[in-house]
Amino acid sequence: MGIKAKHNAKQLLCICIAGHVLSAMVAAAPTSEEDLKQDTPYMKELLRQAKTAEIESFMDQKADPCNDFYAFSCGNYKRINSALSMQVVTTGVFETLTKGLNRKILKMLNTPHDSHDTPEDIKVKHFYESCLQIKELNSTYSEKLKRLIAEFGTMPLLEGSSWQEDDFDWLNTTARMAYRYGITPIFGIEVNKDLASNTRNRIYLGQQDFPLEARSMYVDDATAVYRQKYRNNIQRILQRYLGVKMDLAKKTAKELIDFEVDLAQGLVDESEGLDVGELTQLLTVDEIQRRYSPTLDIDRLLFVSMGERISDQIYEYNNRYQQNLVEVIKRTPKRTVANYIFFRLIWEFVETPSDSPEKQMKACVDLTKKYFAKNLDNMFYRRYNNEKSSREIDNMWRQLKSTFNETLRSSPALNWIERPTRNLAMAKLQAMTLEVNNYADDNFTEEFAELNLQSDDYVENVRYTSLLGAKQMREMLHKPAKPFEAGSQLSYTPANILIENTIKVPVALLQPFYIWSDVYPNAIMFGTLASLIGHELIHGFDDSGRKFDEKGNSKDWWDEKSSSNFLKRRDCFTKQYGRYVYDGIQLKESTAQSENIADNGGMRLAYTAYRKWYENQLTLPNGAQDMTKETLPNLRYTAKQLFFISFAQSWCNDAHPSVKALQVSTDQHMPGRFRVIGSLSNFEEFSKEFNCPAGSAMNPSEKCILY
Repeated sequence: MGIKAKHNAKQLLCICIAGHVLSAMVAAAPTSEEDLKQDTPYMKELLRQAKTAEIESFMDQKADPCNDFYAFSCGNYKRINSALSMQVVTTGVFETLTKGLNRKILKMLNTPHDSHDTPEDIKVKHFYESCLQIKELNSTYSEKLKRLIAEFGTMPLLEGSSWQEDDFDWLNTTARMAYRYGITPIFGIEVNKDLASNTRNRIYLGQQDFPLEARSMYVDDATAVYRQKYRNNIQRILQRYLGVKMDLAKKTAKELIDFEVDLAQGLVDESEGLDVGELTQLLTVDEIQRRYSPTLDIDRLLFVSMGERISDQIYEYNNRYQQNLVEVIKRTPKRTVANYIFFRLIWEFVETPSDSPEKQMKACVDLTKKYFAKNLDNMFYRRYNNEKSSREIDNMWRQLKSTFNETLRSSPALNWIERPTRNLAMAKLQAMTLEVNNYADDNFTEEFAELNLQSDDYVENVRYTSLLGAKQMREMLHKPAKPFEAGSQLSYTPANILIENTIKVPVALLQPFYIWSDVYPNAIMFGTLASLIGHELIHGFDDSGRKFDEKGNSKDWWDEKSSSNFLKRRDCFTKQYGRYVYDGIQLKESTAQSENIADNGGMRLAYTAYRKWYENQLTLPNGAQDMTKETLPNLRYTAKQLFFISFAQSWCNDAHPSVKALQVSTDQHMPGRFRVIGSLSNFEEFSKEFNCPAGSAMNPSEKCILY
């Protein structure tokens, strides 16, 4: 358990989101128990045949790879894995990895307590079990929510004309919620690692977590449908859980969403490409107090939220939000502000029962992940630890580091970086580490010492968990910094923790046969696993990553000329990716290019490492003979071509038609199609392997290159 990642925390890690692969089936003769052992020649060949069948099933080999390599590699993927027909939001590699992980988590959570279970595991199981029994709360659910409201005052919606406006102090109310449960309606604080000195913690002041997340979700015409769905959901909760009459619930829901849209005007515009260093400012409490007084009493907010006077400097995050907030508060009726704050309180405790046991179990796994992601990852690791995959990831990491170090040291392609800055980049690379995110060293006994969870009351369990989380966050201010946490985000995707100069690999990637296996050609391993890890490595040197040093502290270590060259080259990516059209939606020309830079650089790095390995193998005795394993049976592509096909198929995906506008508005990653086309059309080696003529779509004359 730990704090949930909030506004500034999201910028302290870079994440990579991928697509979906389903295991293909091949016809085979009846097998004996001996045959099914994975180290037998028969089983190895069967697995290789299955991989061939899978790769071919996704491809449209009639498509011209030099015109559209995504269509060539993934042309049949949507037909097989349609998000619409499967009734899911998206399909892709990481969705499938998550499904596999969830199946194992479900098995763990549904298994009666066994010898594998620690006392902390049992508490997590109790939380899951209480979620399964939400229906049993029935009428008491409403009473429990009303008691939560009563802890902090009265809600105008429930009090009607008897509500006393003069008795309501919105800032004090939200501060008390922060102290009690770590819930910060409108705005508040969190404690996290100090950007400039990551061995200590500091307070960050800023915006609330917004349910629709991004500014564009609140202001763009194209996303209006999602605001309407959110408004309908607010109305449903008010009616079902607080017993509000339909007309009043409808009217109140509109007031609340309008207020939230007003607040969201101050959110960061993601397309501006501002990094966390540009969005935060270290100030004294008095300095911030003078900025916003008397509307925002920052000194009182901090005192009530933390339970103590704060004398140290704190970080203000995105002052545009606070500036907008001052004006919004002045013009908004107190009644609306109060209704909003109390609604955001109960929002954290409301969970609607599903209409089937299977859906309820799935929803409860997601909720258990929300609060106990670390524990579930650790439980999975202890039960399903695969030493072979851990070694494979470590070996891949060492090869990628060595290759990029060599590139930084001697490649003419990086002459745009001045030598002193290249030396500093090499020092940062040398210090960069990679860890499997298994939490094996965490002291869960200490973390859970005060947590009492039962199997029969979901609301109380969330309340106890939130109480402890808020207390632990306050205590962080006076303790040395611990490893950065981002909850369930780190459970399904690799991430570069910029503030630690560390890459975290999720335990979900340890599952064999989804993207790796020691019986697959290394071309596949490098095209998938190495490209994903390479993507994260390059994040350490992208728009944001290059402003953190080898220790993970915020520091601009680039010389002026190299920095200017970086920005010029980044502009090429801005123009390239801004030209793409996705499902009829023109993509925005955004300054933020971190993900595109990482996609391009990570793929190039993985290919360079693979080519180096490939050429080295040929020099070994029987090397040429052994390299026959670098192709797959009945697949007519060379090893290097297989690398590019595997890379592309990492991004095969489909999105439900109803979420495509949402995807464009909220995801800094390109849709899978353009992650493939964009990266490979910039790479000469790709064009050479597929004989793409100069000027073809996948071999344009102008190419964007950074790393």
